[in-house]
Formats: sequence, structure tokens, C-alpha cells
Amino acid sequence: MKPILIDKQLQLKDSIHVKQVSQKYLDTPFHFHNAYELVWIQESSGHRIVGDHIEKFTNDDLIMMGPNLPHVWYNEKDYYHEDSTQKIRATVIYFRPDWLTETTINSTEFTRLRELLEHIKRGIKITGATKKNIINQIAKLPQSTSLKRIIGILSILDVLSNSGGYECLSSPGYVNTHHQKDVEKIDRVYQFIMMHYTEKIRLEDAARIAHMTPTAFCRYFKSRTQKTFANFVNEVRIGYACKLLCDEELNISEVCYRAGFYNPTNFNKNFKLFKKMSPTDFRNSLKL
Repeated sequence: MKPILIDKQLQLKDSIHVKQVSQKYLDTPFHFHNAYELVWIQESSGHRIVGDHIEKFTNDDLIMMGPNLPHVWYNEKDYYHEDSTQKIRATVIYFRPDWLTETTINSTEFTRLRELLEHIKRGIKITGATKKNIINQIAKLPQSTSLKRIIGILSILDVLSNSGGYECLSSPGYVNTHHQKDVEKIDRVYQFIMMHYTEKIRLEDAARIAHMTPTAFCRYFKSRTQKTFANFVNEVRIGYACKLLCDEELNISEVCYRAGFYNPTNFNKNFKLFKKMSPTDFRNSLKL
């Protein structure tokens, strides 16, 4: 198991490193590192965790994160079956903007860039026309020279700082409380949830995986994720329910049970909690 701190600064031979990924499933554990990271998921689906934010992701997911921000992408569990024909493609860019000096960043003309970099510390999801623009620029980076890559990253930062076409992921007060000794423990728990969230998940089983008592595990999980264990599991389930609601052949009751809920009332309550609308209103919004 890789350590939770993956020091990309030590691995980068240049200021910018471009990695193209093509494999059956995503297998990097929950981690953070000392470089900025831009992730374009070209083909894949599952759940993404960035700091204290969890969300469903699909093709063309585009995320940028600052140093020391814990994150992980988990595929849907069918990706891990031996006979699965699913595959993932992604482009990951690591960079450390040494070429942006403190004097430069603090100048008046770079006010928007300073604000952007503060937001990137929390992780940002790039959306809309801005996403399309940046994806086009990312596609050119693997074949670019070192200097052109720097120009490309600067161009991407310029587009982001001027367009505002993104939303922050982690909460404003999020602080990375993970330590290296946490890596196997929290990653094992996350993997357990991602493989079983459509089933009945018992707190005692999760605590046993972490080698803790249920009471100690609840405190530990809340301190590391800023969420209760039950809320975390339900948030994953609601993300999956949103995917199922796109299939109009499934009625709301079927979506409820397939997403891991055994009580329609509880399903509706949690859906409104996380999505601020009912499952029916969410489905209707997809038709607009």
C-alpha cells in the first residue's frame, strides 16, 4: 500500500508532469501530495472524494486540486469483476508553479489569480464552456515541450481566473487531519463502503475493518471526514440514486431499493437532505 503522502515534487523531473492512464479500473488509494494536480477523467464512472466532499463522477470529470488535499477516485464495483469489459482513460497533470514568484502573485494585476489559487486549495470542479475550453488545452499537453507545457498551464489558470467556470468542492474550513499512519485504515473503510453501499452496511463491520470499537470508530471517522459514518454512506447512496433516476424505466421505489435504502421514507428524507429536492423533482429537472 502506498503511503498517504505521495510526494510528487520529488518525482517530477520537470515543472510539469503529464501522465496518461489507460487500465481496467482506478487503483490509486486515498492520498495527498505536494504538487498541484489537474485530473481529466476521459472515460470512467464512480465516486470521487476530495477533502470532505463526496460526489458521483462520470466521463469528462475535470478537477483541479492544490497541494496536501486528500483525494481519491473509486470506480463502480462492476469495474472490479474479473470478466468486466469496463475500462478507464484519464489524463493527470502534476505541476508546481515555481515560476510564479511571491512578488508576482502579490501584484495587483494578479488579484484574480490569487483568489483562484485559494479556491484550488479546496479543490475545484470545472464546468460548462470553461471545461470544454480547458479539455481542449489539456489534450495538447502530452505532445508539448516543457516550455509549451508551462505556457499551457498558465493559459489554463488564466481561463479559470477570468471565467469563474468552476465550483469549490471541500468546505471553506476543511483542514487535512490525515497522517501517514491513517492511510491503510481510512482507505480500507472507503473501499468497503464503495463495494457494499447498495447492501446493508453495519457500523460494527466497518469498525472491525479499522480495528476499532464502534464508539472509537465513530469519533475517528467524524474527525477525519467531518461527516458521521451513516451520513457518509447515505451520501454515496444518494449519488448512485441520482444516476439511477436518469433511467426513466425505473420507478422511484425501485431506485430506492437499488441504491441501498430499505425504507422509502428514509430514502426521500436523505435525498432532500443532500439534493435539496425530492427524487421526483430531481427526475423532472433532468427533462428541462
